[in-house]
Amino acid sequence: MLLRQMKYFLAAVYCKSFNEAAKQCFISQPSFSLQIKQLEKELGVKLINRNNCNFSLTPAGEKFYEPCKRIVGDVQNLMQNMQHFAETNQVPSYIIGCKTGYNICCLLNVINMLNKNSETYHLELLYGDHEQLLTMLANNEIDMLITEDREADDNFLAGELLEIADLCICVPKHSFPPEIKALHISDLSEQTCVLIANRDYVMQEQEYYAKLLGFQGSFFTARDIPTALTKVIDDKVKSFLPVTSNNDAPYYFSNFTRTLPLLADNEPVEIYYNIFWQKNNPNRKIAAIAQHIASLMQDHLKSLQRSVRRKLFLFKLNTVHIQKNRTAPKPCVARGCTVLHGLYGFIRESSGIPGAR
Repeated sequence: MLLRQMKYFLAAVYCKSFNEAAKQCFISQPSFSLQIKQLEKELGVKLINRNNCNFSLTPAGEKFYEPCKRIVGDVQNLMQNMQHFAETNQVPSYIIGCKTGYNICCLLNVINMLNKNSETYHLELLYGDHEQLLTMLANNEIDMLITEDREADDNFLAGELLEIADLCICVPKHSFPPEIKALHISDLSEQTCVLIANRDYVMQEQEYYAKLLGFQGSFFTARDIPTALTKVIDDKVKSFLPVTSNNDAPYYFSNFTRTLPLLADNEPVEIYYNIFWQKNNPNRKIAAIAQHIASLMQDHLKSLQRSVRRKLFLFKLNTVHIQKNRTAPKPCVARGCTVLHGLYGFIRESSGIPGAR
């Protein structure tokens, strides 16, 4: 005997019509009748007298009705109680909106560590554009936001610094002579600035980068990285793509592009990345979690920096050894190349380090 069949029986008694009861239960009338027949067959008694004009319960149906009603009611109450228990005792989830292209390697390490070690909350990541995620935070669709600190943002935000990254310029590989190791914005005045943004927020992104770079040239907006890089390496129109030093994209497209630091007054252009939350959010746990993430991110970046400095030191020692040992066989030179390749691989994996690229 199925609980569903007992519900159908109660619906039939309430509606005094198989047709109306079937509609109420959102099934066809033949299927409804079949379920009632199967219930009667399992019980071994006829429950309902039914003909074209009359509907009535048999003596067995009368005896079955009250216990059936009580059992179905008890089961429904039990289900509601268990659902309420689950809602009040389940681990809360918090959604962190993260600007696409941010230091994903370092961030995922921290978020995965927190999710493994915490029994009181679970963190989820949602990627998007700055303005899009800012709107979602204001509308309580996300709980925290990781993005660059823009002075024009609303004052409803509170935040903690995560890291400072250098702004770089991604250009076609042969667009500047090899001896040029950095660019000034004046070097790009005749080129098109390629941005990656949702089409609903194109104007905001263009205004931000025009002010940040002091750029007065033309813009091209792409929806994703492949489209943006395709535009950059296109020879028809000279273009560049602003990227931060903690972004993985330059490494993966190094066969086609160069990534050079951008200077202003001979100093690197710095981008401050913060984790934000609503200042007046009544849930104080969100602020505590955001501050904990900021602390862990900073510790993780310092650890990576120490590791890279050690790798660089070992690489320099190895290079000096090769240079001094002029009679060294060719395998020693190959070993030096292997160390260099391993170092680049380590730096790539440690992509959270500003300027590591």
